[in-house]
Amino acid sequence: MISGTWHRLSPLAVVYLFLRGTIGIARENLPLLFGAGAGVALFDAIGLREVALLAAVLLIIGFVVALLQYRRFMFRIDGDLLLVRKGILEQSELKVRSAQIQQVMVEAPWHLRAFGLVRFSVDTPGGAATEVELPGIRPATAEALRRALEPEGRVLDPAAAPTPNRIALHRASGIDLVLHGLANNYAWVALAALMPLFHRLSRSHEERLAEFDLPPWLEVLLEQPLLAAGGGLAAMLLTLMVASVIIAVLRFHGFVLERDGGRNMPPRFRQTSGWASRREQILNGARLQVVEHVQTPIGRLLGRSHLLCRQIGSVQIEQDPGGQLFIIPGLTARKSADLLAELWSGRASTATLERVHLHYRRIMWLRLTGVAAVLLGVIAGQVDDWRWWLLMLVFTPLFAGLAHLRWLSVGYAMRDGWLQIRVGLLGRRTSHFPAANVQRIQLRQNWFQRRRKVADLILTLATGPITVPCLPEERAWGMLEDVLERIEGPVLPAVA
Repeated sequence: MISGTWHRLSPLAVVYLFLRGTIGIARENLPLLFGAGAGVALFDAIGLREVALLAAVLLIIGFVVALLQYRRFMFRIDGDLLLVRKGILEQSELKVRSAQIQQVMVEAPWHLRAFGLVRFSVDTPGGAATEVELPGIRPATAEALRRALEPEGRVLDPAAAPTPNRIALHRASGIDLVLHGLANNYAWVALAALMPLFHRLSRSHEERLAEFDLPPWLEVLLEQPLLAAGGGLAAMLLTLMVASVIIAVLRFHGFVLERDGGRNMPPRFRQTSGWASRREQILNGARLQVVEHVQTPIGRLLGRSHLLCRQIGSVQIEQDPGGQLFIIPGLTARKSADLLAELWSGRASTATLERVHLHYRRIMWLRLTGVAAVLLGVIAGQVDDWRWWLLMLVFTPLFAGLAHLRWLSVGYAMRDGWLQIRVGLLGRRTSHFPAANVQRIQLRQNWFQRRRKVADLILTLATGPITVPCLPEERAWGMLEDVLERIEGPVLPAVA
């Protein structure tokens, strides 16, 4: 039982708090210290013994701080509330109601798994960061907390809880994860995070690199700039592809998606994945706002996609370095359609999409040619050579083809109160959601659109806005009335 009295983290959580604080300090300060060459100057000025003594003092201080955090950290269940107290000098108390929780996550990182502990966290609407985190509790305690925070019954004793009706929906194989890694740019996220460190290291070692003797084969390669550039680009792309595959396999290793639910119970979806850090995420189907079917350009070539389930307050980010988004990876077209039907309780996901107005193609072409004309005009003025304008003879038909492809890629459908909106050119993103989830709807027209009798329809959900561009005016007003009817009831006719 976890209700009524205050509970503490496991005593072994002190080690986790200490390691997390140490790693955080090192991540923030080591690139600044050693990347700029200050570390070498420090060693030369005070010696290794003084540095070791300083490091020992800092480690002792870090351990004392972690111990105080452990002593001040308490949690308990009070009815339908999860209460968490924490803080060293200033203690705060956080209260989260079970009805506000939209996602529960139980993780077992390698540094906690060694002690038989897990990290329990919950997310609530209104923020990208984790709302509540219990870093270091027993798996049985985490399961009891999860059941206590369930809206149906709040079972506090896991032994007395009924066994849920759990159905396996998808298991990602090794080839699924490899193709998912190839199709998505996970390595670019890691590369962007490491760029400040690379920049500092390159500046601190620039003089040393100038004195370094290059091997003969590299000198021969550098004498041919085109070959060197091509080889370097190929090596970089190959490295990024391999890194993306490794990150995807580590992140989604052993991926299993299951559906929990029983009679008179709202559906919940549970996914388990991870190699070094095992992660379990539970998604409340009642708080699901939109499901996005995402295909990157490489994913379209490989015939693979992934589903991204967004809830209330979910941030509009493309990648998920922290593992907070509910992503279903490595899907074929048929499997993604089956899972969409499961996520939306049997709804068919094969609606025929309608095209937007042809005026959208004209707008895209005018934008591209206008930007190209301005750039060519600036270049021609700088070099005083009017022949740069001849490139417009090439760009004009090229941009016409791109505008046509962009027009073909945009589509929408509304059937039986469900909306399906697709955008993208090389990659495709199709959003599926019920019209009842729309919180605000807006019809927007500029002067040119009014002349062409077209309008943009902006649908705002709890996860953000989704725009259907350049609809025929009558069709836009019809969809607006249909959506409002699903939300508020029938729209009354205007009185003259």
